[in-house]
Amino acid sequence: MTPEEYYRKHYRPSKHDMYEMRIKSLAWMLSCFDKGTIRKRTIVGLIPLNQLYDLLEYLVELERYEDCSIVKEIIDKIYEN
Repeated sequence: MTPEEYYRKHYRPSKHDMYEMRIKSLAWMLSCFDKGTIRKRTIVGLIPLNQLYDLLEYLVELERYEDCSIVKEIIDKIYEN
């Protein structure tokens, strides 16, 4: 078994890792929404609002306010508008 195969089989991302991936993908998604390459309906269908609020609470606990602004901007532009 190669190291890559072992990593793929045995790596289980932690909750922290999942939140980090989500934050990066949300920033990318927001830029796509601003460019007009992704629709509001698509975003709302894929990401439930309660998950964004959970992520926002997690970021506030860690005092990562720059990342909070990304999540808050998504909520304001897409869900609350």
